[in-house]
Amino acid sequence: METSSSSTMAINGGIIKFKNRKCSCGIKAAVKISESQNNPKKLYFFCEKGKCNFYKFWDPDNEEFNQTEFIGSNSQRYDGRENFQIQQEMRNVMQTLDILWQRVQHLESLHVRMHNLETNIHGRMHTLESTQGGSRLM
Repeated sequence: METSSSSTMAINGGIIKFKNRKCSCGIKAAVKISESQNNPKKLYFFCEKGKCNFYKFWDPDNEEFNQTEFIGSNSQRYDGRENFQIQQEMRNVMQTLDILWQRVQHLESLHVRMHNLETNIHGRMHTLESTQGGSRLM
């Protein structure tokens, strides 16, 4: 009985599952992602040793897996990971928001203190002007 193996690969944040291939030499074919303009980011198999001219693009429609089952289980895993990442980002945003809120409160308290000092200074200047007969200090 012939056994087949499969692999899972992450591409652009998505996960794909494919059946491993053998090249014409009979060894497990290597897998790469195309960077060509004609086939950008397309998965392909090739002879790793370069002895045969085996070269074949991965076609998800020809896979022997139960795609519905795989998509369902994959979605659960991916959603869980995505939710974890979103929760971590949310914690980071909330920490940043806390820090910013503390800074805003500090700036507001400084603004109030500055306003009180200005009011105090203007009051003292007015008092001095009144006692000196209207001469200006500034």
